[in-house]
Amino acid sequence: MRILKYSSGYLEAKAKINRNVSIPLLFLGSMGMICWFFFTLESFIFYISIISLALGGYFFENYTNYRKGIQGEKSVIEALSHLSDEYYLINDVKFESLRGNIDHIVIGPNGIFVIETKNYSGRIICEGDEWVRCYGFIFPREYDIGSPSKQVKRNAVRVKEIIESSGILKDKRVWVEAIVVFTNPDVELEVINPTVPVLTVDKLCEYIKNKKTSNKFSSEEIKGIAQLILAQTLG
Repeated sequence: MRILKYSSGYLEAKAKINRNVSIPLLFLGSMGMICWFFFTLESFIFYISIISLALGGYFFENYTNYRKGIQGEKSVIEALSHLSDEYYLINDVKFESLRGNIDHIVIGPNGIFVIETKNYSGRIICEGDEWVRCYGFIFPREYDIGSPSKQVKRNAVRVKEIIESSGILKDKRVWVEAIVVFTNPDVELEVINPTVPVLTVDKLCEYIKNKKTSNKFSSEEIKGIAQLILAQTLG
């Protein structure tokens, strides 16, 4: 597999910012609580400490989430490294007309694949385009996590539009496969009537290699599509 673009470092930068903000807030809150408890200081010290701890916890949770995102994207790149050099990989793609980014785009002789990566653990339930995550052992609750399938389908449509509008493939039909991939080994997936393939990272490479199509791309077409996407991406 040929990697044409790695991550821009966006997640690394966001993780660093949130870590650097959380550490002093957590330290300030902890020291304030200790001083208030042992020296019976004014009540406003208590409230300031509580606020500092809450904000510190919020930023630290953001930091851990960004770190998980980084680890997830690295897991996908590692899994895709087993593809042959017929395939091109472009990571962290941003288009001017698209909110957010596309985690990975794979272009190969048997198709174009847009991949949304999630590093969630625990039980994830997908029914159609509705997604929830379950927490708790004794009293489990369900939390909405948005819709990774809707997100990746929007991204796939945008990639398809860019390719078709360029005319690079002339009259050849363009289909872009949307895939949601979970990278955390502790995830438990319950998938009912999904609108896109929902895979664990260990199944991703084989899925792409074994994808059947009657509309194969030549090496020149694969290279042209990859160069077009690179030219369109920001940063």
